[in-house]
Amino acid sequence: MRILHGMSDVAGQGSYSVAGLRAIGADATMAVWRGNPFGYPVDIDMKIGKKKWMYPFYAIKMLAFAIPAFFKYQIFHFHFGYSLIPFGLDLVWLHRAGKKIFMEYHGSDIRYTYQRIRPKYYPYSNLEPVSRRKRRGNDKVLKYADAVITHDEELKQHIPSDRIYITPLRIDVCKFTPIYPEEEKKRPVIVHAPSNYIVKGSKYVIETVKELEKKYDLEFILVQNKKQDEAIEIYKKADIIIDQMYAQTYGVFAVEAMALGKPVVGYISDEIRSAFPKELPIVSATIDSLYQMLEMLIMDSKKRRELGMAGRKYAEDYHDYRKIAKVQMDIYKGVIEPMPTKESFMYTKSKEITYEG
Repeated sequence: MRILHGMSDVAGQGSYSVAGLRAIGADATMAVWRGNPFGYPVDIDMKIGKKKWMYPFYAIKMLAFAIPAFFKYQIFHFHFGYSLIPFGLDLVWLHRAGKKIFMEYHGSDIRYTYQRIRPKYYPYSNLEPVSRRKRRGNDKVLKYADAVITHDEELKQHIPSDRIYITPLRIDVCKFTPIYPEEEKKRPVIVHAPSNYIVKGSKYVIETVKELEKKYDLEFILVQNKKQDEAIEIYKKADIIIDQMYAQTYGVFAVEAMALGKPVVGYISDEIRSAFPKELPIVSATIDSLYQMLEMLIMDSKKRRELGMAGRKYAEDYHDYRKIAKVQMDIYKGVIEPMPTKESFMYTKSKEITYEG
């Protein structure tokens, strides 16, 4: 069984998937049209750019990859709404050839495609589909894919399909050596690392921290435009990490922070939180309550350490890329049916792996 992941790598989820599959003995390849700006490793980077005058050349490169891939791989696990050829033109042929097709949605590729509830302070007023072309593309995916994969209940609610598998976000947990907050530390370090300043609510995060600085002795670090390894070195210094303030769920940044043993603050709605395992240690805060939640952690160093330790355990239980790889193999082989979010997380936790030391 040869497995291809492509043609986009969102927050390393494709490359982590391939690494996890290889770790359990599978034959998997990661190919992208263009590399991720955070430097996640891939096997094949086609270096497809966006210069219009180069489009004919790009089309030839895509076909030169797609045609051999059609014959080489049995499992096609696509990401972010993209398949081998733009506009999903290959999907009908993959389907007719009996290939197994899975599409994994990660966020804005599906979240803004269908109407959603607008959170308080949400910066965009347009709740309709971003573009008809994107919606048509997703409709084609839903027509030909054997199943859709996504990360949690928040994203699931935007996908009009009854074949949705939940696989938690994945990272190489062993790559992150936990550095728990010190109880004796008097000047806590707060870190925020937005991948998108507007979408993550960074304006309100910065305003809130500035208000806290008037009352407390603390250090604030805003991490932007860093490669993953550079960013992780900064996260290691943190005593509190702030995630996002709109999405109602948590992302890869929060998982990495938990793996490092850091307490995480971010907005998780009550409805979505109820679908996660009860031990999720992220401190939920709205924009209106962010000041109070951060103040609580600034004043309670013991609580910071307890949350950091609980976060590391949570990352090991639910987000290790080898566990998710075992779940993915079960999905590919058709030995499990789609499950509700909480049951999917518990199924992931049940997969046994070993940690050295």
